[in-house]
Amino acid sequence: MRPTTRLRIVACLLLCSTTSSLTAQQPEIIPAGYRVETIPLPDGVAFGVGGLGFANDGTLFVCTREGDVWALANNKWKLFANGLHEPLGIYVDPKSSQVFVVQRPELTELIDENGDGRADRFRTVCDTWGLTNNYHEYAYGLVRDSKGNFYGTLNTTLSWPGWAGSDQWDIARVHDGKMGRAAKYRGWAFRVSPDGTFEPWSSGLRSPAGIGINKADELFCTDNQGDWVATSCLHVLRKGDFHGHPSSLTDHPDYAGVDLNTIPIEKYGQLREPAAVNFPHGDLANSPGEPVVDDTGGRFGPFAGQMLVGDQTRSNVFRVVLDKVQGQYQGCAINFIDHLQTGIVRLRFAADSSLWVGQTGRGWRSRGRTTFGLERIVWDGETVPFAVHSVRLTTDGFDVRFTRPADPKRAAVKAAYRIERWQYKHHPDYGSPKFEQASVTVRDIQLSADRMTARIKMPLRTGTMYQFTIDVAAADGAVMSSRVAWYTLNRLRQ
Repeated sequence: MRPTTRLRIVACLLLCSTTSSLTAQQPEIIPAGYRVETIPLPDGVAFGVGGLGFANDGTLFVCTREGDVWALANNKWKLFANGLHEPLGIYVDPKSSQVFVVQRPELTELIDENGDGRADRFRTVCDTWGLTNNYHEYAYGLVRDSKGNFYGTLNTTLSWPGWAGSDQWDIARVHDGKMGRAAKYRGWAFRVSPDGTFEPWSSGLRSPAGIGINKADELFCTDNQGDWVATSCLHVLRKGDFHGHPSSLTDHPDYAGVDLNTIPIEKYGQLREPAAVNFPHGDLANSPGEPVVDDTGGRFGPFAGQMLVGDQTRSNVFRVVLDKVQGQYQGCAINFIDHLQTGIVRLRFAADSSLWVGQTGRGWRSRGRTTFGLERIVWDGETVPFAVHSVRLTTDGFDVRFTRPADPKRAAVKAAYRIERWQYKHHPDYGSPKFEQASVTVRDIQLSADRMTARIKMPLRTGTMYQFTIDVAAADGAVMSSRVAWYTLNRLRQ
């Protein structure tokens, strides 16, 4: 049987099996043309999803926070492996269907040597990074580049005795931040070569709960608000970059023997590469997970090429539109689907271009009716919802683009665009309030001839968040499901 035929058969079986599980309760916020289906889980199993991956025959592999790996094929679940240490990332090779997981102490290949559908050999690929008995030392992943290198991220140690309940992990806290580094390479992104060689990649992360990669092998990760992290955000992971949380510099060769507390707080702000996109805490995201790129070529709707991120606390999925300015990424975030059944940490597109949503709320608390689960977001293939497609920087303002023509009587009116701005502070405190909040005066609005783009002229300021609240309807009267977009302006377009 040809691989493409086999994929179609498996996709059809999955579609038939999940259509019957379509729940009557849909999210409170969802664009027209999309629906959410709930996937039945193995009976009696705690199923807090830690990672999702598809084999080349369409089989879905799911690793769980409870230490299992399950396989879903032909509408049947089968336990593939168990006994792992809280795996929070899985990679299934699209050609060979080899299964790799990142668990707290190591990167592991799970091998089914006798072909019975159950892993019978666990091969350690790499276990170079450090680990203590601190509950907060998660290891996240897992992506692989075109050369076969793996990438993941390592959580810092919860070190402040007032939170951790013990001073045994009180190591490498900087300027009384809450997180430290009681084991090596905590707060780093890392690369593991095909032969298992570990390489520290970039530093300064706090709780980088999800890592993503695009077809150009560019790496991204989210980080969660906390000490030294003003608000949750998306970073571009470039080798050698420092992202702002200083405890990880303990393992940086340039800081060997340096007391990191002697470096001024302001200096860390100057050394860091700012987040590409900030996610306003409480407004859009509290605990973002894995970013995935919509590489379906339009088979998931009008947002091809954009990035999708789920949030573990808010139980929503939002879109990220990257904008390259002066050679660096910045961009906007827009809510997409909100109030799913529980918190979201992992996303993965299937061969049929549906988006599978891995969920967990255990211990972290999430909005929703369950504590774990698996859902599937499907586009009907026809309906184009009226939405803000993107917000991009110009030399004197922003272009707000819609997914289809807007009502010209409304879209060309200044009052339809309420714009606010503020800044965040980079400091060791837990998160940051919004500083220097102000309304922004719109100088001019020009609507394009196709009525798809509103060019807004306005004053611009670097290091600033811009919130756009847009009161515009489509030419046929359709309204938006999400009217707010947030743009992170780090650099001006020249």
